[in-house]
Amino acid sequence: MNHFLRRTLLLVSTLLVTGAGGQTTAPPGPVPAGFSPVLIQAPGDDQAQLLGAVANGRWLTVKETGPRLKGKEKYLRRSLGGPAVPVVGGRPESFGEPCADAYGVSVKPTRTSDQFQLFTAAALNARPRPVTALLTGNETYRQIVRAELIKRGIRTPNVQLVGLIRADLDGDGTQEVIIEATHYSERSGIFPPSVGQPGDYSIVLLRHVVRGQVLTLTLGADIAPQTPLKPGDTFETRPLATVIRLAGVADLNGDGQMELILFGAYYEGYSYTVKEWTPARGLTETPLETGCGV
Repeated sequence: MNHFLRRTLLLVSTLLVTGAGGQTTAPPGPVPAGFSPVLIQAPGDDQAQLLGAVANGRWLTVKETGPRLKGKEKYLRRSLGGPAVPVVGGRPESFGEPCADAYGVSVKPTRTSDQFQLFTAAALNARPRPVTALLTGNETYRQIVRAELIKRGIRTPNVQLVGLIRADLDGDGTQEVIIEATHYSERSGIFPPSVGQPGDYSIVLLRHVVRGQVLTLTLGADIAPQTPLKPGDTFETRPLATVIRLAGVADLNGDGQMELILFGAYYEGYSYTVKEWTPARGLTETPLETGCGV
């Protein structure tokens, strides 16, 4: 794993601790029994990226998964809250230096989207329960984010909800809600500036119910320092600004519980990590991770 990826995954992991039918389903593709590869595609990209796999209940890393993919594997493509669309994937190809450990996978039909796209094996029931995208103008959730940002030191936050998802993640009959909010004074697409201005932030919250009580768990948070920027301030003198997003929700290993695919990016690169969550255990890590940067 290259130096950038180690650094990005460490950063995202630290943040995690602290803190739309009609298509027919494709028949099972030519993959070994019990083998379910996972791909992810970022907004604006025209190629998917290998995230890993599950084989007979065991998580496989990108390095372990790559040699098993021979091309023509059949997947279902989904955005958050979107319908499943059958596609066919090609063989993985390394991005090359400085991201030799990251692998792109071309899929057909090709589609560029302004949303994250998750690809799971066509034979896998990756959405055992609905995942619904809610309107981001919801004032209730805006106020929840506002209160959280004020608690974290932003006195008058500019609340911008960028994602709102509802799903029963663990299959207990109770819906969870995932709230995404991000504001940066300067940014390029999904990437933030090198350092944040006062008032800049990116936060992802999970709302869930335990014994009738609504609780909020922080999946990731980056709050820029609230001190004014000084001439010459760079990432060497201030913390790197980091965008944190929810990239996918799916049951990747067939255990009936849906995992969370989280995206983290700063100005030179990005990473994806996969987390399991239950009310009892909270967030736990899986070996599925990838990324690219310099």
